[in-house]
Amino acid sequence: MNRFLGKLFIYFEIEALTGLRIGGARDSAEIGGLDNPVIKTVDGKPYIPASSLKGKIRCLLDRKDGVRVARREGDPCGCGQCEVCQLFGAHSDKNKTLTRLCFRDAFLNFEKYRESLKDSKLLDDEIPLTEEKMENIIDRLKGTAQHPRTMERVPAGAVFDGEVVVNFYEGDDVKKLIRKFWEGLRLLVDDYLGGSGTRGYGKVTFRNLAFSWKTRKDYQTKNQAHWFSDIPFSNFEDADHKLDELCEKVSQALYGAGEH
Repeated sequence: MNRFLGKLFIYFEIEALTGLRIGGARDSAEIGGLDNPVIKTVDGKPYIPASSLKGKIRCLLDRKDGVRVARREGDPCGCGQCEVCQLFGAHSDKNKTLTRLCFRDAFLNFEKYRESLKDSKLLDDEIPLTEEKMENIIDRLKGTAQHPRTMERVPAGAVFDGEVVVNFYEGDDVKKLIRKFWEGLRLLVDDYLGGSGTRGYGKVTFRNLAFSWKTRKDYQTKNQAHWFSDIPFSNFEDADHKLDELCEKVSQALYGAGEH
């Protein structure tokens, strides 16, 4: 196993630009209850599971680059050699690789969500955390609606605090791996997160992005992170313009003098 070099930490906010739906389990089958609730924490707040974010980004990258080796049609890549497999781990029992990406659950930033509703003059205990949307299927012959269902989703304007950690090991092409992960974020911004994206759900963007890293030596000494910028990048586009500089600094830090 190659020796550990260090970590890149990526902090961000995910803002829902349209209603966001990541399904959860029904607690009961009461009459008039929601057919399709969203996933929530134990205190009833919606959140974005790390697995949903990780799975969507990997799926988008697999579609873009193509799947070299798969156990069955439709499975993620399992070649163990491509940059997607290096980042996410090979979906294979034979070509196992280290998983370099660690995603965290993204929890609702209630203060920012409340701020987005400041003009509504609602009290805290009145602020709705989700909304209900009625959907149905149109009978093509009769032109009538049928099979109505109630969908729960997180309203546009909700903000979630997220974090991704990228681990690096000796022999890694740090710049290529960062750029490949960033491709996934670019693809997600132009696609959708969660379900029903083709019906307008799940358009998201990233805001207030911040980056830091720690080398192997940092863990042996003061354990202090090195920050790429003193202030976060307010939007995804601003951070995108600095990607090459970020890749260069992280690569130099991890492969710098005395680090290998």
